[in-house]
Amino acid sequence: MGTIVYRATKDQAIHDELASLATYSTVLAHRAIGNRLWFLAQTRSGTPPGRKWIGLTLIDCRKGEAAIKRMDETCGPCYYDCPLSFLAQADEPVGPYAGPWREQVRAFHAGRAAKRAARRAGTRISYDSTAYVLRHCLGRRGWEVQRESDGLTFRMKSRQLGNATLLPPKESTP
Repeated sequence: MGTIVYRATKDQAIHDELASLATYSTVLAHRAIGNRLWFLAQTRSGTPPGRKWIGLTLIDCRKGEAAIKRMDETCGPCYYDCPLSFLAQADEPVGPYAGPWREQVRAFHAGRAAKRAARRAGTRISYDSTAYVLRHCLGRRGWEVQRESDGLTFRMKSRQLGNATLLPPKESTP
């Protein structure tokens, strides 16, 4: 499988990709996450007909050109942010790579949920060798944090928080 490059915006590339898939499969669901287009499709022909499978199209748009690369779960993609609902609706995995890939997707989402559950006001974290305390959530914008060394308040982006490590609670002194 190669990469196809043509003039298009990201939205056009997504539309074109879904239309292309519709020529031989019925697209049951799709979701764009960053430069990845995940889709759940059902074949209209082949062996066996009506099989539900998960696919991924990588879409890289630069300077008015879109580069797309399509693959399915049988390739064992190196991306694990596929929606869990797709796994629940898809048929049994086919081939040696699909099963282990699905397990990694489940592990990715479980780890992500555990990290989110651990994030609450008062939690101590370390980012770039500096200790912070989470103050309150700013939604998609991240968290308001307070640096422990001097008490200054900052906004920490969600991406930064994702790279931070949890610290044990500070022991109170009597």
